[in-house]
Amino acid sequence: MQRIASVSAHVLIIDRPVGSPDLKLLMARLAYRDHRNRTWSFPGGFVDENESVEKALTREVCEEIGVELKRWKQVDIIPAHEKQRLHIGFLYVSEEWKGEPEVLSHELLEIGWFDQHAFFEAADHNQLAYPFMKDQVRHIGWDLPEQQGEVVPKHRAGR
Repeated sequence: MQRIASVSAHVLIIDRPVGSPDLKLLMARLAYRDHRNRTWSFPGGFVDENESVEKALTREVCEEIGVELKRWKQVDIIPAHEKQRLHIGFLYVSEEWKGEPEVLSHELLEIGWFDQHAFFEAADHNQLAYPFMKDQVRHIGWDLPEQQGEVVPKHRAGR
């Protein structure tokens, strides 16, 4: 049976230091061999056949960056067309996770923690995999680029 749409699940993984209003967002730099090469994206991936969206989310995040999501909340559904085919993306937010994020997949070049300023700086320099990601961070309260900061790469592939 041919699928009528591809489905993916991605997550905004947040680190908020205790007692601080500031937060950091975990991003992954893609190693794809297309227009997304070397751009930043949220961790996640495609849903396999006969797999639930949330199962795919937890599997992809664990396989790609070694993080076990403890709790997550769905915040968006993004319909799109990719290569003349319908695509449906589910977006989640998680502040409760376990593990030390690291690059475990050949699909990633590195991971990094972004503050609000660094995220919008990347967006302004066309370094996000998809333009609509700039709007998706409203789910974590980022509406305007007001903070100062920098991208801090955490791990690189092939270390």
